Amino acid sequence: MIDPKQGRLIARLVGLLAVLAIAILSLVPGDVRPHTGMPKQLEHIVAYLLTAAVLAFGYGKSRYPTFIILSLSIYSAALEVAQTQIPGRTGNFGVFFVSFSGALVGGTIAWLILRTFSRSE
Repeated sequence: MIDPKQGRLIARLVGLLAVLAIAILSLVPGDVRPHTGMPKQLEHIVAYLLTAAVLAFGYGKSRYPTFIILSLSIYSAALEVAQTQIPGRTGNFGVFFVSFSGALVGGTIAWLILRTFSRSE
């Protein structure tokens, strides 16, 4: 069984790898980017929801999921702007909003779970 400290470390590493993966997938040319077959908006909401949740679990309540949500939102906006310079890619405010929504939902769910379990200990 993994102790909580190891679990947080693993979650931090997985979260940071997810942030890196989002950047790579966002910044490669459109014809190189792999596609899941899901609608673009669903890909974004799932990616940011899972990333925010994993990072929130990794850093716990002490780092406030609000900071994670805001950071991922700014990150998403920066990537959307950067995409305007990449062949076959376009920046899109709607996609940014979906990414922000995913980060908001993932961070909030993680915060609620952390809050619930820290009270029961």
